[in-house]
Amino acid sequence: MQEEVGLNLRKITDDNLSLGHIYTTKPYSFQSSIIGCSAKQRFYWTTFRRMDISPDGNELAYINISDKKGNVMIRKTTSISAATQRTFRNVGSVSWGSDDKIYYADYTNGSNSKICVINSHAGSVMQQITNAASDDDPILAADGKTLFFTRYEGNGGASIWAYNLEDGTLISCARGYNPWPVGDSNEEFLCVRNTARGQSEIWLVNYVKGQETLILSDEERGFTNPTMSPDGKWIVCEGNSKSSVSRKQNLDLFAVRIDGTQFTQLTYHPAMDCCPVFSKDGKTLYFLSNRSQKKTIHCNIWSMKFPF
Repeated sequence: MQEEVGLNLRKITDDNLSLGHIYTTKPYSFQSSIIGCSAKQRFYWTTFRRMDISPDGNELAYINISDKKGNVMIRKTTSISAATQRTFRNVGSVSWGSDDKIYYADYTNGSNSKICVINSHAGSVMQQITNAASDDDPILAADGKTLFFTRYEGNGGASIWAYNLEDGTLISCARGYNPWPVGDSNEEFLCVRNTARGQSEIWLVNYVKGQETLILSDEERGFTNPTMSPDGKWIVCEGNSKSSVSRKQNLDLFAVRIDGTQFTQLTYHPAMDCCPVFSKDGKTLYFLSNRSQKKTIHCNIWSMKFPF
């Protein structure tokens, strides 16, 4: 694509990973949904985080679907490497904590989902952390003891919760989903909120001080899966866009400063680009994409230069 010149795009995997279906049906209620949405464009997508990077930046954890079950795989960030399966359950989302443990949502018991954790490299002992009906998108804060996650309660909507790994304290923080911790404390996070008119927005929330700031909103687009650059200056997320080639809506990657300025579209391919994650030096973005694939559910891991 002409607009992607200079990004040094590189396919990391040669095997066809199975991402699962990204498209979804129109949610019954936008505000109480955890579905990415741009109702104006009649475009809706699933928002599970399917990939994260190791604390040392040398490996990627991602979800691959086989035999109708998703499991966590680990491989080097280099283009030639074998993958190791780390879970044998049915996983919906994954993150890699600074404690070198893999946190994930376990969907083994049908539609119910629990937050669980496993050692990233040794053994297969699984620890269950939550036991509610629908918990997802776990991610560890910088303090190493606060685990944020999304709890979905049907018509009650989605909200961000905080679990203290040391004493088991559980706190309801704010409305939203797709949490991403901000800064060195455990007080702030980015999250996604859906409006009543069907539009996914990126918010910055300090639940301790009660401060909530709208960072990214667009009448033509929805945005989900925010991730922050290591220097704390940039947010990269996925959002819908109309391809100039196919003339159809798809998912692309977007960047915006933490103060909401300098909004920039990064990718323009007519395929689905999603689940961005930064390298530890902030110079590279890894993401999942079905570009070069014939089916939406098949994808590869790609890398690109972060241009800022």
